[in-house]
Amino acid sequence: MLVFAHRGASGYEPENTLLAMDKALDLGVSAIELDVHCVEGELVVFHDRRLEGKSTGTGLIHLTTKAELAQFTVGGQAIPTLWQVLERVSVSSKGSCTINIELKGIGCVQPFIALYTQALEQLSFIPEQLLISSFNHPYLAQIKQSFPQAVIAPLLAGIPLDLAKIMTTLHAYSINLDISFINQAIVDDAHQRGGKVFVYTVDNPQDIQALKAMGVDGIFSNYPDKAIAAAMMPITTDYSGWFE
Repeated sequence: MLVFAHRGASGYEPENTLLAMDKALDLGVSAIELDVHCVEGELVVFHDRRLEGKSTGTGLIHLTTKAELAQFTVGGQAIPTLWQVLERVSVSSKGSCTINIELKGIGCVQPFIALYTQALEQLSFIPEQLLISSFNHPYLAQIKQSFPQAVIAPLLAGIPLDLAKIMTTLHAYSINLDISFINQAIVDDAHQRGGKVFVYTVDNPQDIQALKAMGVDGIFSNYPDKAIAAAMMPITTDYSGWFE
């Protein structure tokens, strides 16, 4: 199973900060997940639509300015731009790390389209290393229209009536599923369509083992080192009905 460091190694360091990314790389991960919003045309790495609760700022992040955002911190750490994170990961991992970029905020698509080619050309990423996900599936359709080679992943927080059909519709690489909404049928359907199944957010070792038994291809974890260890353990328990 592939283990993504969720928002960096967010169980150890402030989420979505350069410190969390550095910690994930120090732990030897091969994949990192992060979230982006658009502020004055630039993509910044932050999870919520509102600043309060996760930062020292207040208000809607997409309505703030870069100058204002520079004054806010997350756990004492600056809120980085997507480019800063991509550059940091590219150098620190020697180009070997996959990054799942979740497009969350309003107006993310055009800045991402502008940045995508730069990331490939200037930072030597290949398309397979940049997994672009979103709950906003029209965002992904726009990305795919602009870059047919782009690797995309629709996010789901429920089990659709047509299971994993969205993968075929969008020509997606994977579906990224909420652990609260997963069953064997959608996993099997995704695999039959030639795609992968990644599940968020998974820290419990038994859940990791149960997902492994279902054939899930990867997980997102706040404690990626512990998740990797759990995923490597042999399955010794019958997990039938764990998620059904």
